[in-house]
Amino acid sequence: MEGTTMPSGVQYCYLVRMISLQKIDSKGEVVPSIFRLIGSHRDRAREFGHASRLHGSGYKSTGLNHRQHLSIHHLYGKSPSKLPDIDLKLPTLLGKNIAEHFEKIAEKQCGSYRNKLLDLTSHCIPDIPQVWNFAPGWTRYNQNGEMDLVDFPEEDAYVFDVEVCVKDGNLPTLATAVSKNYWYSWCSNQLFTDNKVQSSILKNMESIYELKDLINLESKTEQDRLPLKDQKERIVIGHNVSYDRSRIKEQYFIEGTKVRFFDTMALHIAISGITSFQRNMLHAAKSGTTIDRSLKNPQYWNGKSRKTEENLEWQNVSSFNGLNDVYKLYCGGLGLDKEKRNIFVTGSLTDIKDDFQQLVTYCARDCQATYRILCVLLPEFQKRFPHPVTLAGMLEMSTSYLPVNRNWQRYLQESEDTYRDSENELTQSLKREADRASHMMTDKSYEKDPWLWDLDWSTKPLKVKKTSVPKKKKSAAVIPSLNNGESENQTNKEDNDDVILEIQKLKCQFQELFNTKELLFKRNSFLPGYPNWYSSLCDRLQDGLIGPTEVSTSAQVVPKLLKLTWDGYPLFYSRELGWGYLVPGRPLNLSRIDEDVCEIPFPLKDALALFPPRPADQSVLTKGIITAEEAMLKLRQMTDLTADPVDLAMQWQATRSSLNNDADPANLHPAIDKSKEKHTYLTSDRPAWHVGIGPYDVGVVGCWFFRLPHKSGVDNNVGNPLAKDYLNKIEDGTLKATSSSIAEHILKLNRNIIYWRNARDRIMSQMVVWLRQSQIPRNVTKSEHFDPLNTYGAILPQIVTSGTLTRRAVESTWLTASNAYKDRIGSELKAMIQCPPGFNFVGADVDSQELWIASIIGDSFFAGQHGSTAFGWMTLQGKKSDGTDMHSRTAAAVEITRDQAKILNYGRIYGAGERFARTLLMQFNHRLTEKEASEKARKMYSLTKGNSLLKLSHYGRQLASASGNKDELVTLEQLSEMRKNARKEPSLKQIANLPTDELVERRMWAGGTESHMFNKLEEIAQSESPQTPVLHCRISRALEPRNVGNEFMTSRVNWVVQSSAVDYLHLMIVAMRYLVDVYKLGVVLIEGRFSISIHDEVRYIIKEEDKFRAALALQVANLWTRCMFSYQMNLNDLPQAVAFFSSVDIDTVLRKESNMDCQTPSNPYGLKQGYGIDFGCSYDIYQILEKAGGSLDSKTKNCSKESPVN
Repeated sequence: MEGTTMPSGVQYCYLVRMISLQKIDSKGEVVPSIFRLIGSHRDRAREFGHASRLHGSGYKSTGLNHRQHLSIHHLYGKSPSKLPDIDLKLPTLLGKNIAEHFEKIAEKQCGSYRNKLLDLTSHCIPDIPQVWNFAPGWTRYNQNGEMDLVDFPEEDAYVFDVEVCVKDGNLPTLATAVSKNYWYSWCSNQLFTDNKVQSSILKNMESIYELKDLINLESKTEQDRLPLKDQKERIVIGHNVSYDRSRIKEQYFIEGTKVRFFDTMALHIAISGITSFQRNMLHAAKSGTTIDRSLKNPQYWNGKSRKTEENLEWQNVSSFNGLNDVYKLYCGGLGLDKEKRNIFVTGSLTDIKDDFQQLVTYCARDCQATYRILCVLLPEFQKRFPHPVTLAGMLEMSTSYLPVNRNWQRYLQESEDTYRDSENELTQSLKREADRASHMMTDKSYEKDPWLWDLDWSTKPLKVKKTSVPKKKKSAAVIPSLNNGESENQTNKEDNDDVILEIQKLKCQFQELFNTKELLFKRNSFLPGYPNWYSSLCDRLQDGLIGPTEVSTSAQVVPKLLKLTWDGYPLFYSRELGWGYLVPGRPLNLSRIDEDVCEIPFPLKDALALFPPRPADQSVLTKGIITAEEAMLKLRQMTDLTADPVDLAMQWQATRSSLNNDADPANLHPAIDKSKEKHTYLTSDRPAWHVGIGPYDVGVVGCWFFRLPHKSGVDNNVGNPLAKDYLNKIEDGTLKATSSSIAEHILKLNRNIIYWRNARDRIMSQMVVWLRQSQIPRNVTKSEHFDPLNTYGAILPQIVTSGTLTRRAVESTWLTASNAYKDRIGSELKAMIQCPPGFNFVGADVDSQELWIASIIGDSFFAGQHGSTAFGWMTLQGKKSDGTDMHSRTAAAVEITRDQAKILNYGRIYGAGERFARTLLMQFNHRLTEKEASEKARKMYSLTKGNSLLKLSHYGRQLASASGNKDELVTLEQLSEMRKNARKEPSLKQIANLPTDELVERRMWAGGTESHMFNKLEEIAQSESPQTPVLHCRISRALEPRNVGNEFMTSRVNWVVQSSAVDYLHLMIVAMRYLVDVYKLGVVLIEGRFSISIHDEVRYIIKEEDKFRAALALQVANLWTRCMFSYQMNLNDLPQAVAFFSSVDIDTVLRKESNMDCQTPSNPYGLKQGYGIDFGCSYDIYQILEKAGGSLDSKTKNCSKESPVN
């Protein structure tokens, strides 16, 4: 690499070409190290600690140097990977070092917006007008009472709020805005025209939203484009402002504008966000109920905090996120009157017109409240998040943009059609299975069926009137009518003699049956003669004539109709224990008889014939009931809220249940009292040939009952074995349907529709705004790929830029969208986001972001050198091929797959404890007993996190010294022994009787691959004011020690890593914005824009001719970000292995991998054949340098598509 020279003339070695470093230890031996990028300014000492001091603290805590530490974990002496040199001319830094550089470029991006915010909050806003103008468009209100019609608010900063008539669709109805000088109101044209309201979820497939229907903030209503010369930097403030942004006209322009959005709800969450457990406590306090506080994480030792009772001060500095709650928290008073809001939710446009003045005033009061909240939060935000990168990153993320074309409507239609067809086929198949089972009434064969025996086979009788003499006369009266018909037919006797004789014969044969009609009651039993379980599936309004109509996979009878087996054993439902399965073979004398189970005895003989005792293969690693990708996604979402072990399990369960409409609502919260009752069903005996969750005695003679594994652990009931959680168990054959070939087909259909059934409402409610050709930039319409018959538009994802207390972004559809699966209808969702002609998506996934962040925290604490801890070494140099990466080592240690180990590793880094690991292990392998899972979890945590030691305080060290122990780290057993001995000495008795809190300074970890990392994380979390080590962002007030004492420690530890990952994202997108602006990637109007960030993915929309330079810019942005992290932690160099993205994707659609064809049931031919969309390409740093000419200054040599080399 080539060095650069600062304008000041100071020569510095920012980055130089790759060289191999070797260090000599005290014995003269060569210690191999990793190939590195050399950093600058080695003489600085940041607050995270100078390398030499960190070296001493880390060694002192363990008594080992890095060589000994790596040797213990069998990593020392491994040959490093050698990477080719990189020849790259890097951009000049704007400062003496990387930290100064980021501060300057961020200030350049957000400085003017921050000044506008400060100017707005330094002035008082005018009073709310008494009368509002009922006219379409914008009206400005002067302080003297006059009002003027204006094109749009010509203000630098203002508070903005939009109201929507929900029954009429997604379009804005009313809006108000207030600046330091004026009030503004806006009225939709809808209020002045008669529109019919569409009432269907399908209305969004038919609705055509255009720019003319939206609110204009920067241009005239009739204006189709916004020239660059007319663009002005403005900032718009709102509470959940992304909702308001999606109703603004100019935000749908492909080229973007200079307006930025500032969300007071995001500010509140960053400053005072709460964990899910705290949210439950607030709900309980609000409703007057109690909550089990024993579910909190175990206490950490931290001295004085534990002497006081539970600290609930956090309840005074936090609240829910709604405008009313936030306003009461920061501004006091009784809150806001939100009664008028219901008119917008349930009322019509006519209702809004009738109450126009009051409703606009309601909207204005929301603006006024938001302004007052801003005045309180802005100074606090600047104090708690001092680095300009944080503000610049949040402003950039507020510009998310997802382009679409007519393929979006095709996707919705085909997904819905495929779903309807599959759902109808599923229903008809279930009806046939129900009909088939009901026929078992004839010979009572159900009594010998291990699945159907306990259904309600009782029937309702046909109600018949008692016969009487008058009835006979009345019935005889029917005969003349028939005789009349006979006499009438006799007129044509010559031609119809044979017919008449046949009719008379039949009449006589069935006359008695005809007469019984009069014996029936007008209101009779529903489906008499049919079993009750069958009748319950039929529609009473149609007299059940068309068979079962109320049957779906959520019906409790369906698993029995399909004769589902788990590991080859029949499923059984227990009211106390939920779904499980029966294992026959239990001695009869050990079984209890439960009279409530069923009047019909269990067909034990038939069950033993079908399911004889057999050996189970314990060596087979089974797939989990959740995919690795899905588990990672849900784990990240949950740990944004909490990391308390039990709380995490609660969140896991609630999240899984929310994804599945079939979930049992009763299982959303664990019931501790019920779980104790469930243990009374456990048996002391068990089958030697089967291992599972149990066994239990549920009153079925001759059988053990084993519970199906639940995502939240063994104390939770499974409400539906056909729920989304168990798709993978169907795939690997653990869960099978045995009744017929139709049953297997039903399982397949259920697997196909379950994704769309759960996500369709959110997907179909997306607001798509379509652009006319005059509203599309010329460099799009002039592209050779432009189709004038196509339609182009965009979706603005409603992202809360700081939606959790870790400051991660939150959005309900796009940030949780899964990748495409061949058996899931509609799962090609992300691929329907498609660039306009002439543009490409350029993006990358950050490789093991959180793991790397956590590892360098440990490395800097231990020895001030990359890879000095076993955790850091495995992150940098571990190879899957030789089993030295951390996921492979964890998998080998606890005998699970690597994908499963990956979930456990991330969960541990996020702060989850052994209980969480035990639960997951039992899901990964349902044959594990609870004891075996606990042993594996304990072994894994001993190898990774290490063993718990106590760091002695001043008093504790006095006890240790008296006992001859010079170590400041002791085990709990050693401390107890020291206290026991000290009590025998009069001079030490007083100290020995002190509470443990006063003898122990804090807990430490030792002996594990991650011990140093956790020690540093806990040190940060236990500090007086926890903050991230890079951008120095402070933790939420609701988790600060002064407000929670020693509670919620696991969440605080998790926050350090998760919030640092947000720092990483902000640094990267700020660096990318700077590079895109400076190097003018694209023509003047389009310089490339931010599209979206989904967890570790980041995507930009870039003009096609600049795609390779943009890819190189993204690599440089990542390099700068990694350098910034290393610099702030006093790691003076950067390993090349982590300096660059492993690959950058260049594509025309949004998808996880550029070579994914996204075949699904609704897209059976894939993107290439079905939509005519080619695969994208992935390029590593060497290929990008070749394509871009070696630097960002060069023009792209070759823009033609080539096959990627991965």
